[in-house]
Amino acid sequence: MHRTSIAAVIAALFFIFIKGIAFICTDSVAVLSSLFDSIQDLLTSGISLIAIRQSIEPPDKEHRFGHGKAQGIGAMIQSFIIFTSALILLKESVYRLFHPQPFGDITCGLIIMIITLIITILLVLLQRYTVRQTNALSVRADMAHYSGDILMNTGVICTLIGNSQFGWYLLDGIFGIIVSFYLIISIYYIVHDSYAMLMDAEMPHAFRRDIRRLILSFKEVRKMTDLRTRLSGSCIFIQLCIQLNPNYSLKKTHQITEMIEKEIKKKYPVSQVLIHVKPYEVKR
Repeated sequence: MHRTSIAAVIAALFFIFIKGIAFICTDSVAVLSSLFDSIQDLLTSGISLIAIRQSIEPPDKEHRFGHGKAQGIGAMIQSFIIFTSALILLKESVYRLFHPQPFGDITCGLIIMIITLIITILLVLLQRYTVRQTNALSVRADMAHYSGDILMNTGVICTLIGNSQFGWYLLDGIFGIIVSFYLIISIYYIVHDSYAMLMDAEMPHAFRRDIRRLILSFKEVRKMTDLRTRLSGSCIFIQLCIQLNPNYSLKKTHQITEMIEKEIKKKYPVSQVLIHVKPYEVKR
């Protein structure tokens, strides 16, 4: 997570530099919008980096459950920045739609935007891999923004070609409007997941069903109740109660709970498991 966030910050700094050159060459509002978006990328990636650094700090006396929710807070801040960026982009795109004009040096702009597109695709693939491995919410929010950048960079390239080769001046505004709406839609999912994490929402039903099936696969477990789950950063907290034969010794009971915890962590390595044991009682 940390390395991926650093890569995103470095990429954003590089994009600002080369897109600034592209805007000077082309005088294109589409390129300017992409440049402005990269500035937003730098801000959001910086927030993501800070949030991840905080979230991976080990638990301390004041935060016994760790600092994972820093990712949820960071994602909320990112959402606000992305939303602001989308509104400004929408405004500029609508203006260009009603005030079209030809561009300047297209070749320079095309080369720079193609380089930007390739680097952005590689960065998104790295972020996607990181999300699959860690389920990091801040990286997922950052990935949503850079995924929008792929569309934006593609749109800018098409706009430059269409403007110079076919005189399609309206493409400048049309692609900007499409990308701005894509960003606004992606914000909904980021805010939804961030809110769920901060409010300790239960994990999805499929996850809970899988945990229940795993627990009841142990023949010693007579019954399982009070399953509680929540996500904090990349860590999944799982609490549950199992009922065992009341004749089991304390040593055997401890061995069973250790086996269960081991199996859960084998399937979900980034999990913390708390198991409460009660004697099984047959209702009459």
